[in-house]
Amino acid sequence: METALDRRIRLGRKIVSDHVAYFEENLGRFPGDFKADKTRVTEADLRLSHDIVGALRAAFPEDDIVSEEDLPVGGDRPLESRFCWVLDPIDGTNNYARGHPLCAISLGLLEDGVPAYGFIHDNASGKLIQGGPGRGLFSGCDAAPVPALDAPFDSHSLVSFHFPMKEPHFAVAAAFMATNPVRCSGSCALNLAYNALGILDGSADHNTKVWDVAAACALLAAAQRRIVFLGEQPFPLRRFHETPPKVVFVCGSSGYLERALSLYGR
Repeated sequence: METALDRRIRLGRKIVSDHVAYFEENLGRFPGDFKADKTRVTEADLRLSHDIVGALRAAFPEDDIVSEEDLPVGGDRPLESRFCWVLDPIDGTNNYARGHPLCAISLGLLEDGVPAYGFIHDNASGKLIQGGPGRGLFSGCDAAPVPALDAPFDSHSLVSFHFPMKEPHFAVAAAFMATNPVRCSGSCALNLAYNALGILDGSADHNTKVWDVAAACALLAAAQRRIVFLGEQPFPLRRFHETPPKVVFVCGSSGYLERALSLYGR
């Protein structure tokens, strides 16, 4: 018998898949503009937000739904429903606006404020990465779940950071840059999804918001990879803030986390 969560997973997958064509067709078409917080927004961000939120509301009128492009005005919005959808219509908008392939649609499903399932459409691979705690991690059309990985951390391990950055984060990044291959993809959701898949061995970011991490946290839980928040804890999510706080984290294999947290004095 299909549970309430099962139904949301099934229809959430369809809703994301239904909007992939528009996402792909408009890659690099809209230069966009910059919001007050200095992040870029394009016509495609707004269109995808409007259409995906509309589809979710039609399917689940009783659920809470939040989107990067639909911030509350005049005060924070309480989130009181059992289920809450957290949408980033385009993660990596700077890349998307310039036609760079590393960008994604990210849709997270929370149950009682905690990530229960995530959908990330990876534009670069064309795959839908999805999963949640106790339900496995899946990539594309593969029927078998991706196995949980925890490879030893060494000089060949691949790590990612967000740039530009200030201290103390730069000192941590510099320590890894002296010993490891480092990447900056421009998409937090993909950095974390690639961690879950074992493509990356570690990531850190100091400039993200809850919509950047909601879906990916479910993927990480499915893959049994830890994410450690260094500041305010975003989950359980009980309110959608008019001015959302920054989310600071390190995430990856146990070896990476041991080193990264020691550099942060943890």
